[in-house]
Amino acid sequence: MASLTRSKRVEARRYLGAKGAELWWLLLVGGACAALLAWLLTFSVQGAWAFVLVVSVIALHQYDRRWGIAAMFALWFVGPMLRRLFLLLTGPIGTDPLSLAPFIATAAIAGLEFASAHVAWSVRRVMLLASIGFAIGLPLGLASSPEGAMYASLAYLAGVAGAVLGYHERPWLRESNLRRVLLFGMVPIAAYAIAQRAVPLPVWDREWLEAFEFTSIGGVDTPIRVYASLNGPGTLAPLLGLALLCCLTVRRHPKLAILSAALLTTALSLTFVRSAWVALIAAGGAHIIASRGRSARHVLGAMAVIVVISAALAPFSHTAGDVVSRFSSIGQTGSDSSAVARQASFNQLFPRAISAPLGHGLGSAGEATRLHGETDLRAVDNGYLSLLYQVGPVGFALVIAALFLIVRSAWNGAQARGPGYELRLLLFAMLVYLLVQLTSGDVFYGPSGVILWFIGGQVLAYEWRRATASP
Repeated sequence: MASLTRSKRVEARRYLGAKGAELWWLLLVGGACAALLAWLLTFSVQGAWAFVLVVSVIALHQYDRRWGIAAMFALWFVGPMLRRLFLLLTGPIGTDPLSLAPFIATAAIAGLEFASAHVAWSVRRVMLLASIGFAIGLPLGLASSPEGAMYASLAYLAGVAGAVLGYHERPWLRESNLRRVLLFGMVPIAAYAIAQRAVPLPVWDREWLEAFEFTSIGGVDTPIRVYASLNGPGTLAPLLGLALLCCLTVRRHPKLAILSAALLTTALSLTFVRSAWVALIAAGGAHIIASRGRSARHVLGAMAVIVVISAALAPFSHTAGDVVSRFSSIGQTGSDSSAVARQASFNQLFPRAISAPLGHGLGSAGEATRLHGETDLRAVDNGYLSLLYQVGPVGFALVIAALFLIVRSAWNGAQARGPGYELRLLLFAMLVYLLVQLTSGDVFYGPSGVILWFIGGQVLAYEWRRATASP
């Protein structure tokens, strides 16, 4: 009895000691964060808020992984609108630290998962191929523009880190946090996008358009190409298309699915991103092929419902009329001046991109070019060309090899019947959607990039589980 009492006392001391050490550690980390926040406030309000947002995502992830993943995607989806709100308070600034917050948050929680849990070699191999491919363009990028190269490397590698987050989804491809986020998050964003055309612009959107003069979007006094809480129609459109694909999996509430699809369709059309429709049609075809025709009735029926709703509303609504007219112009690219200009740009830049073995440097195309002088490829109208231009044929081949491994795993998963079959079909269709969308924009960058590699991690996880479970 006495020995039992002593053992209980020893156990109690160890428990209290562990709790005391944990408390001291929390106080130390909390004090360091408070000191860093106070220091950041002396330099930049945006920088301080970026720090708070990143720490909040990490804390939620450590408390509950599902909340952390949702918070990360929420930061991607509404972060640009937060920057517009701060524009009202502080006025425009050259380099906004808030633009870095989603990249840092994604890389941080992916790093924590990578360090704390096993990651299969198949996922490591894909991440290694893609990372080396992007890194090949880093030396030349640092030589020409260190700021742009570092920003681009953070952007692309944060996207690749999404593969770790996708790999650790549970249970094994029967549900996905990505699907939930797109279904519940993009519908209110679509409603906001429609409101940008239906009612006068909010003050934060109006001030943003006036400050940065995005003539390709429209003006304060003219109809705009909607962008909702994102930073442009080209960023919003791929997310709306992915959410539309997710509506195919809604079974319990068909009326709600139809309403959601109608909102998403209208918002997608008002972005005036024609390529998103092409990618959506390709994804629907991929879904039918992967299911060996079993989903044809469901997919074609969903497309028919969307078309009928839009056509029925067209005579009574100017917005719905825009939906129909934009949808009907998919095949009329020959008379579209922007399409002709994009083709001319491709014909001019492709020979230059293919002739540079190591590319022109990471950050020499896309958003990162805003941090340095003029470039031939600031507006990215082809993600494949942008990648080839920055990292050259060698880096391009490595990234494409990583994508090939993902596509192969997604196809194999879509062919395997059993629990989670419908979700695996959806992931394959979403992957095809993004790869087709790459022909008209840099899907490797921003939220679309995280989703692309996130899907890769999910399909590779399923293939690894099947391989290890088989005798």
